[in-house]
Amino acid sequence: MKLNRLTKAAIVTGAVLMLFGGAVSAGTSMVDYSTTVGRFNGSGYTSYQTKTYSGDKGLLYSNAVGGSYTVDARMVSSSGDKAKWVRDVDDNSYYSLPKHTNMNSGKNVRVEFSNDLTTPVRVQVEGQWKSN
Repeated sequence: MKLNRLTKAAIVTGAVLMLFGGAVSAGTSMVDYSTTVGRFNGSGYTSYQTKTYSGDKGLLYSNAVGGSYTVDARMVSSSGDKAKWVRDVDDNSYYSLPKHTNMNSGKNVRVEFSNDLTTPVRVQVEGQWKSN
């Protein structure tokens, strides 16, 4: 069976969307996260979002941080840009996430969570966030 160029292009486009369509979402809606932060200054990450507005900070709602622990959070980009940390993220609270100078519209960003150096256990964190 011979396929014309338009049909081939549609098949390839569909395959690419199926592979990567869920990997990155627009950054203007709150998206759920649930991740485990490693012990002894370990890290945990949300999924990526595409930053929509260059000048806007992100927004984090922390629903739950495991045990009686707190974590730190910051936005990081897929190209390695790292914003300043927001310290002592706790349960049931909103936080404004600073952006790095290079985190402009169209950049893929996610939240990195980190434990303290002295935290001996993995900590589960859950909530919602948006990159704006």
